[in-house]
Amino acid sequence: MSLPADGWKNKKGTGSRSCNCGSWKDHWINNSKKAWPSTCSISGCNNAATLGAHVINSKVSGEKIVPACASCNKLDSEFSLKGGVTLVSANKQETCEK
Repeated sequence: MSLPADGWKNKKGTGSRSCNCGSWKDHWINNSKKAWPSTCSISGCNNAATLGAHVINSKVSGEKIVPACASCNKLDSEFSLKGGVTLVSANKQETCEK
């Protein structure tokens, strides 16, 4: 299934959430089976990816985690993801707690 690049938004109110992985960055690494990327996943941004951001899209079921910088994790408007970005489910029952 191909996920849309456009129409993503940050999911608000997720700052206090935790998972068994230790951090959402570790959650992404553990569940993507990939190395952490050097740059943010948001199109047009070349800042270092420092955290796992909770993102949503009206055309995609559930919340996803993407590598992002702190600035892009605070965006209020819609944004696009870079091509080839790996999205990991934020649903712990589907990932680290199953």
